Amino acid sequence: MYTVGRTAELTGVPSGTLRKWEQRYGVVVPQRSAGNYRLYDDEAVRRLSVMRSLVDAGWSAHEAARHVVADVAAAEATLARPAEPAFEDRFETIVGCAQDFDVPRLERLLADGFADIDVVSVVDDWLLPSMVHLGRAWQRGRVSVAGEHFVTAAVHRRLAEAFQAMQPAPNGGPRVVVGLARGARHELGVLAFATVLRSRGVAVTYLGGDLPLEAWVDVVRLVGPQAVVLAVPTLEDVPAVREVAEALAPHAPVMLGGAHQAEVDGPRHLGHLAGAAAATLATRLGAVS
Repeated sequence: MYTVGRTAELTGVPSGTLRKWEQRYGVVVPQRSAGNYRLYDDEAVRRLSVMRSLVDAGWSAHEAARHVVADVAAAEATLARPAEPAFEDRFETIVGCAQDFDVPRLERLLADGFADIDVVSVVDDWLLPSMVHLGRAWQRGRVSVAGEHFVTAAVHRRLAEAFQAMQPAPNGGPRVVVGLARGARHELGVLAFATVLRSRGVAVTYLGGDLPLEAWVDVVRLVGPQAVVLAVPTLEDVPAVREVAEALAPHAPVMLGGAHQAEVDGPRHLGHLAGAAAATLATRLGAVS
């Protein structure tokens, strides 16, 4: 039997998230010690590990939990396979560009990557996984801070060009406001989400990063969107997102993406595949692509 702290270490699931999964989704039912402390057995550790792997692979917490509760073995079997070699080559190429500050090579890579007419595939299969790979390379010391910034800035410019090149949404269609709360500056994921939304015929009001609470409220009151989408890319962004979500709830449905969306209760969580989530939202809103 394992304590909460030891279970968190074994599964890689923070203790706070572990309790949420237990209470909200019933993924595990802990036993109790004589002192009324939670205790978890090997099967609970397995279920939590599968749950975490599914969430890391892009499943929403709700869907992952539903599959784990129904059949943990089947859920374990559905875990995402490793990236195809072609994508792995691209991931390493982008690291090489960051190491060498190779402008022509990076521009060719971005041109090839954005040539796919399926924007969802561009975002979910290549672009955002490439940036995760780049971030890990930086953490391991393979890429300098300057190299990481060099590539990220180029990707941001190319993604913004793609967003701007999309045809405007038809009049009278759904509108969604998208952006980041105050202090949040990791824009790539939320901009990618906005780009897919726009490609699906949604009128997107994109606000970018680091927007104060008062500005969020003013824009949403003025625009009257069918939905508001924020990202929670880092743990440091959680307090500001909670603040915005609470303030906007009376005015429009609030939805969240990003790595730490599960840390904010209340709004609907969109999962960890930005492209697929945007396409699904566009369909639910009745957009005409």
